[in-house]
Amino acid sequence: MNPFFKPTPAPDRRYSRAVVTIFVHRSRWARQVVSAIIILFIVSCANFAPPPAITPALIANAHPDHASANDLATGRNLFVSRCLECHTLPSVTKHSPDEWPTLVSRMSGRANLSASDQSAIIAYLRAASTTHR
Repeated sequence: MNPFFKPTPAPDRRYSRAVVTIFVHRSRWARQVVSAIIILFIVSCANFAPPPAITPALIANAHPDHASANDLATGRNLFVSRCLECHTLPSVTKHSPDEWPTLVSRMSGRANLSASDQSAIIAYLRAASTTHR
C-alpha cells in the first residue's frame, strides 16, 4: 500500500441528496418568481387598445393636414406595422396633435420610413388624437 495515498471517506449519500433536492427546489422557485416578474412587466407595458379605425369623424379632423381617407388608412397601417417593430403602440391620445410630428420624425430613422410614410403616419396620429380626446 502506498503511504502517500489516503483513501477518502465515502460521501454521505443522504446529505448530498438533501443538498441537491434543496438546490433544485430553490432554483425552480427562483425561476418561477423571475418568470412571473418578467410576465407582469411585459403585460403592464402593453397597450391592449387597438388604434382607432378610420371613421368619418377622424376623416373630418384630418382636414388641416389635407389627408384623404386613403392617406389615413395608409398611416394607420404603417403605424400598426412599423411602430410595433420596436415598441408597443402608444395610445393616440398620449400626445397632443402638435407633439406627434416631432416624435415620428425622431423615430423614423430606426423604422426606415420615407417622407411620405412619415407624413401619412403623422396625419393619422394627429387626426386620431384630435378625434379621441
